[in-house]
Amino acid sequence: MSIDDKRTQRLLSGVAWDDFCDQLKAAGRIVARETAGGDPQDAVEGYRYLTRMILMGNMRAIERRTPGTKPRFIGLIPPPIKGGIGVQSPNQDHIVQPVDSRYRYRITGTVGDVYTHLSAWSPPIPGDVGAFSVGLDAETHLETFNPNMALTPHTLVLSDMAAADGTVDFVLSVEPPGDGSAWMSMASTTRELMGRVVWDDRNEQTPPRLVIECLDDHDQPEPPSPSEMAERLAVAGQLVLGQKSDYEGWTADLLTRENQTEFTREWYERIGGSPDDRHFEFGYWRVPAGKALVVEFDEPEAQHWNFQLCNHWMENLANYATGEGYVDCENVVRDGSHVRIVVAHNDPGVPNWVQPATHDHGVMGIRFVQPATEPQVKCRLVVLADLT
Repeated sequence: MSIDDKRTQRLLSGVAWDDFCDQLKAAGRIVARETAGGDPQDAVEGYRYLTRMILMGNMRAIERRTPGTKPRFIGLIPPPIKGGIGVQSPNQDHIVQPVDSRYRYRITGTVGDVYTHLSAWSPPIPGDVGAFSVGLDAETHLETFNPNMALTPHTLVLSDMAAADGTVDFVLSVEPPGDGSAWMSMASTTRELMGRVVWDDRNEQTPPRLVIECLDDHDQPEPPSPSEMAERLAVAGQLVLGQKSDYEGWTADLLTRENQTEFTREWYERIGGSPDDRHFEFGYWRVPAGKALVVEFDEPEAQHWNFQLCNHWMENLANYATGEGYVDCENVVRDGSHVRIVVAHNDPGVPNWVQPATHDHGVMGIRFVQPATEPQVKCRLVVLADLT
């Protein structure tokens, strides 16, 4: 029996759906395991986060639509008011454009005046996905079947592709174009063109405006075939599970070094981070009442930087509408080139105060985009009354 026939049989018999539900159950087990005997708020937010990841898995794996020969505008996804995935920046929009690596795409448009970094999201997904069962033991399959784990070696800064008038015109494909066109490479496992659009001032700057079209004739059925639907269910379920498992492992590692930050390259790359254009330090903060966490560094020349607090699940605590919960290079108060950020529950009466709302622990992140030198970040927990 062919792989397509196996997928079709599993979908029509209901086994593919049962498997998908078991994958979500396995993800729920991670929340229960990590919060057992701990903070009830972490449990509440953990299950809420799981439902948000199910929504994300649905959009990225089940509802995905790759471009056809008719040009399609590439939209930008702004950060949520609260939440996000993996310390998502309030200063950053995202591009998540599904592609099929079997085909070639042409991307045209204008670069705007913001910083835009593109990468080819290329997760390791087995060729027979959807044709085999993972069930309640889905977590044991993550070593070989984890759509969340994706290196992004195929990257570029969009302005590097721009002509003098700010326009771009290049091909996205596995093999270089034979006609001398500008080229962005992708891997045979690439599923999405991803982008990070970094703003300094949303009211003043112009975003990129990009259009994508497929250069090859292909017909994407709508709705998908039974075989394709079985594959999509399997990828969606394992994507949600992989995110829960990877972030649990990352958080557990950060917990061994509370109230300090460091560049954890292995974990950052594992979840699709692109360290080629940024220095991104993560840590686990824990600030009891009456204490303050002081974060200090000498500001390097950089395209952008920001510091933010998250809950245990790496969901942002920042209130973007009022500018609370994070500090960035635009709103910081400096002492020369020196920056001091203070995390405390009560206003310490000093600049750059970050208020953590109802939380007293979670993940924190400080990112530097294109820093000229590697920043040296220092953190220390002090008595709030002693802070001056």
